[in-house]
Amino acid sequence: MKMILVLITIISLVVMSCQKSAFREDELLERRNAIESSDPALLMSSIIQKSAYLYQNKGGMGARNLAAAMQYLQGNRSSDDNTYLGFRLPRTDLYEYTAVIRMVQASIVEVNKKGLKSHEGIFRVFKSLLWATVTDLYGDIFYTEGLRGQEGILFPKFDEQKTIYPALIQNLKDAAQLISDGKDPIERAYDVMYAGDKTKWLKLANSLRLRYLMRVSNKIDVKSEVAALASQPLLADVPDNASIPYVDGNASMSSPMGRLNNDPVGNFNIHRPSKTLVDILKSLNDERLRVWVAPMEKPWAASPDSTKVANGVRTLVQKGYTYTYQWEYIDRSNARIRAVTNVILDSMTLYAGYPAGSLVTVLNSNGSYDFSDTRMNFKISKFTQLFNQNAHPLIKACIMLADEVQFLLAEAAVNGFITGTPGTYYRKGVEFSYKRWGEVLPASYFNNPHAAFPASDKPKQLGVIGLQKWLALFMMSNEAYADYRRTRIPFIENNGALNTAVNPFPLRYRYPESEMKNNATNYQVAIGRLNQGDTEFSKMWLIQ
Repeated sequence: MKMILVLITIISLVVMSCQKSAFREDELLERRNAIESSDPALLMSSIIQKSAYLYQNKGGMGARNLAAAMQYLQGNRSSDDNTYLGFRLPRTDLYEYTAVIRMVQASIVEVNKKGLKSHEGIFRVFKSLLWATVTDLYGDIFYTEGLRGQEGILFPKFDEQKTIYPALIQNLKDAAQLISDGKDPIERAYDVMYAGDKTKWLKLANSLRLRYLMRVSNKIDVKSEVAALASQPLLADVPDNASIPYVDGNASMSSPMGRLNNDPVGNFNIHRPSKTLVDILKSLNDERLRVWVAPMEKPWAASPDSTKVANGVRTLVQKGYTYTYQWEYIDRSNARIRAVTNVILDSMTLYAGYPAGSLVTVLNSNGSYDFSDTRMNFKISKFTQLFNQNAHPLIKACIMLADEVQFLLAEAAVNGFITGTPGTYYRKGVEFSYKRWGEVLPASYFNNPHAAFPASDKPKQLGVIGLQKWLALFMMSNEAYADYRRTRIPFIENNGALNTAVNPFPLRYRYPESEMKNNATNYQVAIGRLNQGDTEFSKMWLIQ
């Protein structure tokens, strides 16, 4: 009997050891401090770059599942994301974020030991940004016990989101205080975001706190805190934007849609502007249309108009890039054209987007019937050549923008949290968004009834704010997604071929399989707090 007990004990220890090796393997094998250098300047540069590029790549131009869900784009040929299929399987994005968070947290400890308050405050800004992104995507997460494998915590408990968010908001408040109190200079050459300007870092800490306070405003009474924060330094114009440029020549540091990552005659063609985006920009007579959307290569003409069809191939220079196009008459005597006339939605226009939810009809969307391969569709616009640049002054890895701040203040004013004039904030938000894309807002823009700010009627006011905020967050899909779940503005769930009964809008990412397999007890507790278990349709605390 004693021998049996000994064997059982040995087997149990071996099994436990195997489980520990399988789970958090990187933490068990890596006997390092999770930081690349103890030099604060080098830490600063590394944290800014790793955080900003990851944030944009996983939540912006490099995250087609989110961008398609938010109907900024749709996939041509490879169209699963058009119907949210990318949300149905467990996603390991979590570990890409926590890999950077581990370095951020270790860096906070390092600079705290040295009494470098300004550096610590800035690093805390990134801690809140990245953890907020993770909990926004997944829900409850191991905020407190995670990433502590070297301390022996290999199976971390999942904190509830309702406790994580207040902690993140407080962390940003502490960050702002540390930045204000800190006497340590920030080396200009290594601060690749703000070139050593601590005032701008303070603005970012406050602005992120405003973002997250408004995100929980349906769950917690934040009125007094928002009112106090509105008088503090915030991102106030485009030069304050929290963004860094991409770098040509290095795929990991160049734009996710650039030539190094997307062949201009190959995979770049798979990304197409959505019809939702194109039609809204058209209705607003919005110049951002021509910044973002290229003319179709073979637009449809409703009549054999000699000024269009007969003139053959034409050249158009748009925002510094050259495009060619040729009108084609919808000739119903042509059997191939006649077969697709029922799906022609856009004619007599140079710009057309993919209808949301395109799947079965993806290849002949808008009547496409003649294409060299399945990446092509001559009847749907591409994104402009701007987006296929590896680096460009207008294409940056963005974390937070001054236009978003203005829309947050406009919403806060409509809800009575602050005393400012919501229409003024709203118009500034649109102006800053235009400016960020190198455009000047026309004086007549708000004469358009689709852009005018309603004098009263709170739902309509929130509607136009939400619409313009959605446009301003173009290709910042992490934020657009989190904001849309909260507000459902602009409502996009029944557009195109989408049907909420067949394709319900996904509300979260599913946890990675490694959590289910290797941290089973804590995983089960976490999914037990979700109303539909570990599915993309469960409502996390933020949206319950």
